[in-house]
Amino acid sequence: MRVLDASAVLALLNDEPGASMVAERLDGATVFTVNLAEILTKVVDVGGDPRAVTAQLAAAGVAYTEITVDDAQLAAVLLVLDGARQLSLGDRCCLAVALRVADSQVLTADRAWSQLAVPTTIVQIR
Repeated sequence: MRVLDASAVLALLNDEPGASMVAERLDGATVFTVNLAEILTKVVDVGGDPRAVTAQLAAAGVAYTEITVDDAQLAAVLLVLDGARQLSLGDRCCLAVALRVADSQVLTADRAWSQLAVPTTIVQIR
């Protein structure tokens, strides 16, 4: 499973460094719905249309997934990892969703993720 953190999708939407890497990996990727809310909040902040962005991502092959109770519990427990206190709740939920599936990877622009010792691949987009 390839999971997109909000920072990766925002880099794409804002044509920031790393946007091309995200664009190449959209098809078949997953965005956790709490991260989608974070993304769409930023879109609304700049006067964008959240429905249009959601439709564009879906048309590009992005799937949306919801948090489970197990994901929520794991997101809370992740706080005990070294460096995890730097992660937002949305970041920890995104990571929990990625940890749900073996051999998954998370695309992020957040450097704090690279310091985590977790059994998933963290791909820095820049």
